[in-house]
Amino acid sequence: MFKFEGPALKLLFFIVPLLLLYGCSSPATKPPIPRSYVAPVMPKPEIIIPNAVQSELDRFKPRSWKYIVIHHSASDAGNASSIGKYHREVNGWENGLGYHFLIGNGNGASDGQIEVGNRWNSQIDGAHAGNGEYNKYGIGICLVGNFENRHPTDSQISSLVYLVNYLQKRCNISTENIVMHCNVRKTECPGNQFPYYDVLARLR
Repeated sequence: MFKFEGPALKLLFFIVPLLLLYGCSSPATKPPIPRSYVAPVMPKPEIIIPNAVQSELDRFKPRSWKYIVIHHSASDAGNASSIGKYHREVNGWENGLGYHFLIGNGNGASDGQIEVGNRWNSQIDGAHAGNGEYNKYGIGICLVGNFENRHPTDSQISSLVYLVNYLQKRCNISTENIVMHCNVRKTECPGNQFPYYDVLARLR
């Protein structure tokens, strides 16, 4: 049995608590210095057009079109069926939906969904412009929403850019002939928050 006296005893009382406190293992790794988190910037995905919509776009040989006319529905919700019913029953338009295409905002149709109207499928005049020249030779595209109050969704703009690019190439329509409804008739359509020049800048 060991006996500790004098200085050795004092040293023992000093060392033992240190061993109990820190143990005999290697020193703990210091925590990493915190850094401010920066979320990675993810590229916006390209719009994906369902095969059914693409085949409907391609189905018919287009007639002679000169213009693309962009509208808003001036409503918070809607789709080709509901707006077409309104145009038929209230406006008295025999062919229903006055536009050739509708782009949903998530209220009535999926956000960014392109709906192909019967006027495109039948290659007939629109009833959207309030102007004979632009009804006869203009392809009407309506984005659901009221762009006096808010901007279109990102998905709507992506779909619009895709559709306009497609129609330009398929129908040989120049960028100068991509117009807003307010350019051809006295109206606020498609609203003062519609990003017309941003859309033109994204066309290829």
